[in-house]
Amino acid sequence: MRNRTRGMVAGAVGAAVAAAVAGGATAALADGGGQSQDRSSTKAAEQSETQGDLDGDGYADLGVGAPEGTVSGEAKAGYVAVTYGAEGGVDTERHSTLSQANANIPGVPEAKDGFGSAVVSGDVDGDGYADLVIAANNEAIGSTGQAGSVTVVFGAEGGLSDDAIAFHAPKVTANAHFGDQLAVGDHDNDGLDDIAISDGAKIQLVKGAKNLRETETPKMTSVTPPGGGVSVEHLASGDIDGDGYTDLVTVASQDSPADEGTLGVLPGSAGGLKSTSLGKDIPLPFAHYSPVVGDINGDGKDDVVTDTGFADGPDEQKLRTYPGTADGLDSDEPVDWQGKAQEGEAIRLADFDGDGHDDLVVSNTGAEAPGGYNNAGAINVLKGTENWLTDEGAQTFSLDTEGVPGSMEGNDMFGASVSPADYNGDGKPDLAVGIPNRTEGVGATALLYAGTDGLSAEGAALVEPGDLGSPATKGRFGTELMNPSK
Repeated sequence: MRNRTRGMVAGAVGAAVAAAVAGGATAALADGGGQSQDRSSTKAAEQSETQGDLDGDGYADLGVGAPEGTVSGEAKAGYVAVTYGAEGGVDTERHSTLSQANANIPGVPEAKDGFGSAVVSGDVDGDGYADLVIAANNEAIGSTGQAGSVTVVFGAEGGLSDDAIAFHAPKVTANAHFGDQLAVGDHDNDGLDDIAISDGAKIQLVKGAKNLRETETPKMTSVTPPGGGVSVEHLASGDIDGDGYTDLVTVASQDSPADEGTLGVLPGSAGGLKSTSLGKDIPLPFAHYSPVVGDINGDGKDDVVTDTGFADGPDEQKLRTYPGTADGLDSDEPVDWQGKAQEGEAIRLADFDGDGHDDLVVSNTGAEAPGGYNNAGAINVLKGTENWLTDEGAQTFSLDTEGVPGSMEGNDMFGASVSPADYNGDGKPDLAVGIPNRTEGVGATALLYAGTDGLSAEGAALVEPGDLGSPATKGRFGTELMNPSK
């Protein structure tokens, strides 16, 4: 990554686009109405508390990562497309495409950077607008290959601002893939979200600050996750003990290869994230379990579902729920799944039907299309209740579902990523679903909106790169979707 001075894009965007096109770029910069604005005002803090709301209008917005997109002729440099929520749902007429070719984003596009390999949001400077946190986990720092970097693009009234910062790990290490895992949450309950970033073996913490957009190299605090020391496999945010401070849920390994893992919780507090575990650490058969965090039984404490997409994973760990308690995760009495066997992997929890219980999205990217074509993909939604997860009233969606645009094709990988957020402002989260392999790797994203009884195909939409002014070339658009902070 080569540094470049932050600045305003007005005027510079047109020049950059012209230069990119002249250079044979297949991923030109785009701005379709979601124009960059000057510095944010603080009035948005009084307008909306909607998670993932970049412009403060009360509707969650959508960021779509295409880490294999070609930018300025550089293959797999990567980009992130952004579009905005509205009363009728996501408004694709308002959009922009972010990459390191943008004049206001530090760095330059380089082959295999993977800009957009992880995308999350949170209000890291406390101005009331969500900010966009983007990883380029394969970016070289100087001559150090695949060290990784993280970029923060700050939200503002009317759309993303012109302010952005980029940084890498304090100690640059080859193949560390800094930013491979990101989690955002307010660990000290000061109204500013903090960023947790994996750097391979450890977690780097960036504390939210009102002046963060003026801090080109934020101070970072290093923490070793429970049971870790060799690899950080997964990060997730949630309030496990219900004390109002966001905790950090981790899966890590202390050996390589990571044939054993540890699920642990680092608690938030008035002094920030603590470095010692909340409650007992939980051993896992291996480190490839993704912790899915949310409040299933509606008691005000987040629970953790562990699952793995590996076909040979231990059956007794399939969809196991560890309840959140005031003392941490209840490892003595986990709740094992009792319903119909689920193919695929648990990926996200959210309350789609508004009953106070988070529902579980299970992604089955291996689901067959009609005719027996593999890896078309589908998602199952399991209902949350006061008695935990049930398959009573479960829903299944795919590109073969009536009302969902498109057709179900082999190798689409529908469900490779999902993002629950309230895109139409009705008080219930909707669901964006990534389809990164659609159209031979061009990619797409489906939008499912919440109805009275949960998600519905009514009004569903299919968003392709060209709809957002992004390049319709092989970039795996939808590999990552912006997920809001807890």
